[in-house]
Amino acid sequence: MNAGKRHVVHIGFHASEAHTADFDADRVTVVMPRASAARLPDTLASRFARIAVLDLPDSDDLDTYDRAVDRMRELVAELIAEFGQPAGIVGLYEHTTLPAARLREHFGVPGTTVETALRCRDKVPMKQALSGTGIRVPRFLAVGPDTGRAELAEFAGRMPGRIVLKPRSQGASIGVRILDGAAELLALAEAGGIEEGYEVEEFVDGSIYHIDGVVRDAKTHWFCASRYLDSCFDFQHGTAPLAAVTPDDPELVDRMRRFTETVLRALDLTDSTFHMELFHTPEDELVFLEIGNRFGGAGISWHQRTVYGVDLAKEAALACLGRPSDLATPTTMLDRREVGASGWLYMPAVTGAVRVVAVTGLDELPSSVVAVDTPAVGDVLDADGRIWPTAGGFLVSGESTAAVEQDMTRIIHTYTLETKAGD
Repeated sequence: MNAGKRHVVHIGFHASEAHTADFDADRVTVVMPRASAARLPDTLASRFARIAVLDLPDSDDLDTYDRAVDRMRELVAELIAEFGQPAGIVGLYEHTTLPAARLREHFGVPGTTVETALRCRDKVPMKQALSGTGIRVPRFLAVGPDTGRAELAEFAGRMPGRIVLKPRSQGASIGVRILDGAAELLALAEAGGIEEGYEVEEFVDGSIYHIDGVVRDAKTHWFCASRYLDSCFDFQHGTAPLAAVTPDDPELVDRMRRFTETVLRALDLTDSTFHMELFHTPEDELVFLEIGNRFGGAGISWHQRTVYGVDLAKEAALACLGRPSDLATPTTMLDRREVGASGWLYMPAVTGAVRVVAVTGLDELPSSVVAVDTPAVGDVLDADGRIWPTAGGFLVSGESTAAVEQDMTRIIHTYTLETKAGD
């Protein structure tokens, strides 16, 4: 063992989060699937004291890690035997937060508990925990292949319109279906189309916001709200761009902040980053959608790091390790007065592997664009198997929400890729 260095165990790792690990001060080990380990750059892989590999299918099923937690315990026990008791067990991603909590509990390592992590992964106990808090949640029912027709019919009969069928513990709209109403739900059940581990819930009309931030010692250190211009569902299941813009209405932002803090208290999420989604209805009501005890995906971390200087991935690692936040004082995005409003935009990718033969529109980008991530001619894009496949990403910062939204619309209409299949 290296004297003076603390042992830190990561559950899962991606090269984009390499800056969150202090390889100089800590003995950093990681438990991760063999296929994921093979994708790490050699220069990064060599910095780990040990990479313990799991033989898992390379899939987008977010529960795969948690189903392998018994094997993880064996691997972590081996790491502890070699490198000592961990100072922290770090789970940065949607699929690793719950197994990381289970491992903390087993090995007596401080951090977010299993109960809290489960509430932030399973959409049923998540909403149950908000009962009696004054937070409105969509009406919901846990379902599976054995759910009785009478129970389904009773639930569906109380729904005024469309019904959402979704996995209880997936993300990024994976596996989500929007049904026209009771008749479609009952017909699906009759045909055996409802799998184990699902829920149905009321379809809520309204704008969807994602709320991202940092909570330490049960106090919100960073809060940022953004309104989706479309939705994750539209991006994953159609050809719509995925984009979000921050609101510039102080009263609405304050309501959302207080709403979020009530949710965090109810879930007992005290030291973590968080990514929450809520509805803002036409009747001006806020309705809870879901929350994760991790930083947001797609363009969210890039946006907040570039525009506001808040590194959500690093803050997540610091929270897992019980180390002080880099954020000196609690703030919201409206406290950064040099930014009237801002947002991120992902253009949808072409299905399958294609080669880029032309890129147009980059010379017409509005001056409000502060960062660009686009492919070059000759690059090969392969959207298959990627959670957030994109043909180009843009960050925009302007004087108001309306101005940012207008410039995003301009980008959508002018930026194009010409591609061809194969080599």
